[in-house]
Amino acid sequence: MSLQQLREKIVNEIPISDLIERYGVHLVRKGNNLYGVCPFHDDTNPSMSVVNDKRMYKCFSCGAGHSHFDFVMNLQSMEFIEAMKDICDKFGIDFDSYTNKKEKSKEFIYAEKLLKVASTIYFQSGRNLKPEQYLDFLKNRHLSDEIADLYQLGFAPKKNSVYDYVCSLPKKDRNEILQTALKIGIIKHNKDNGSHYDTFRERIMFPIWDHYGKVIGFTSRRIHEYQHAKYMNSIESFIFNKRNLLYGLHLAKSFIRKRDSVIVVEGNMDQIATYKKGFENSVAIMGTALGDNSLRTLKSMTKNIYLALDNDEAGYKASQRTNRQFLEHGILPKFVDLSPHKDPDDFLDKEGTLAFQDRIDNAQAFIDYEFNKLLPQRPIEILDEKLNLLKQAFDIVSPLGNDLNANERLVSWAKKLGLESSKESILDNYGQFLKDSKSSTFQPKITNQNTPQEEPPAYDEDYMANFVEDSANGMPSYPEEEDKISKTEETLLLAIIEHPDCLEYDEMTDLLDFMQSDRVKEYILNLKNLIFEIDQREFKNFALSSSSEYGLEEIIKKGIIKNKGIQLEKEKAVKIINDLRKKLIKENLREKRQLLKLKRSEIKTQSELTELLKEIHDIEKKLFTLK
Repeated sequence: MSLQQLREKIVNEIPISDLIERYGVHLVRKGNNLYGVCPFHDDTNPSMSVVNDKRMYKCFSCGAGHSHFDFVMNLQSMEFIEAMKDICDKFGIDFDSYTNKKEKSKEFIYAEKLLKVASTIYFQSGRNLKPEQYLDFLKNRHLSDEIADLYQLGFAPKKNSVYDYVCSLPKKDRNEILQTALKIGIIKHNKDNGSHYDTFRERIMFPIWDHYGKVIGFTSRRIHEYQHAKYMNSIESFIFNKRNLLYGLHLAKSFIRKRDSVIVVEGNMDQIATYKKGFENSVAIMGTALGDNSLRTLKSMTKNIYLALDNDEAGYKASQRTNRQFLEHGILPKFVDLSPHKDPDDFLDKEGTLAFQDRIDNAQAFIDYEFNKLLPQRPIEILDEKLNLLKQAFDIVSPLGNDLNANERLVSWAKKLGLESSKESILDNYGQFLKDSKSSTFQPKITNQNTPQEEPPAYDEDYMANFVEDSANGMPSYPEEEDKISKTEETLLLAIIEHPDCLEYDEMTDLLDFMQSDRVKEYILNLKNLIFEIDQREFKNFALSSSSEYGLEEIIKKGIIKNKGIQLEKEKAVKIINDLRKKLIKENLREKRQLLKLKRSEIKTQSELTELLKEIHDIEKKLFTLK
């Protein structure tokens, strides 16, 4: 069966008057026609006519009208396919039976069924068994039964409910479904005794949906302090890819279109908190970055983006990354200042909806916030400091290129810095900055407390543009000619594999600024998420199996040899991270020095040579102080 057949079924079998009344519009008969109050404009008189024989509706006041699908699309701010699915849900039609199953593998269909069943098990366990910890969670988080139902919040019992379900299936399909369950991580295998067990046990469960409302994974929260990971997600698989997900989008998308804006938050609870407080146009990113698919989805719905990520260093860095992604598409996100609170959930709990709306109404463009954050709380008198700040301003707006939003801001910011150069001079220098940025590779900047710190530029987007979506699993595949791994990057990778405990601490994330390669950064971020989701003894296998996707297999094999499986205390792990930071700084300086020496043969003037030798000398001095 096809979607065309479904369309014909809806049009031919559902009277348009029944559909309109199902969506809340009361109709009264006058003669041969039905009339109702039009929901598409402010009216009290029944000016909308509905004719079943013609399968049409028409408002004689505002002009709205046409078919079944136009009514739902306009009323719910939905696209055509979404409207079809919504109609099916309301009239008990199996939408999935009309989609082309040939596009999905048997494994994918099994995965969808398993996740749907698991979600039902968890929801019923919470609703019917009413475990004390589950009820306490809802109470402490001020979550009503309506919200718990809407989000299908559940509880994973201590027993192996999902595995028991698989065992109850017919023998002819059981093994294939079990293998699928292992691949998507809903069930695990104990290699020591050959047994199987549920991955999620004694946890509060949050289903994660795709953009159309199908369960494709889970986030879970522990209920006991002794449980290793506070939050544990489904593993990355052919059906679950966090970068391509926006939590709550299936609920928020109609509100995003209606209000022509979206509030981007970080984490499940922040999305639930904003939604239940009336900010239904909110979505949550599922990791540390916004995936390209997610960006395109939001861009198609609205150009008004409000960033309300966590009010800490990690949240700010995530905001910077997300902001730059939107800037590259000509969209200027706004920054929602949550201070002094840690996140939207905390803000709404302490100050309420009116205060949150006020922060949204007064939100400034994120690039303006970034620039103002750069400015010291004192008069700037040294010319070099002014020029350095202007260069950092160049970097802030650089994803916009020569857009008017960038040029006008730079001229204004230059005046704020007290620079007297002409508008033409400022923009000429900015143009040269853009040209140099495209032709050079980013080297992490070595800073100290006595010099203003520059923010690192965005990832190399020319390289990122070569990513392609693998149709089989939705995971990014990399170009054949991959960027070479530097000595600095290899050092960090080996240290992480040898001491994976270090990934549990935010200090490790800061070391990513030393990485030039996007695939190394993404691999490390995946490991950082993974470390909370698996046992320590499983880490080596997961690290090695995922390394081949990033072309890092040989390096990871070297690190695994050094991994002794010893768990570290926090003090020891942080010391290793700090020592590693110093080592990375040294190696980075040595690599930069080598590059400068290679450039020496290209020097054509004495002044250029003097400048180059000065740079090499400065590096030598820094290396000496680090000994």
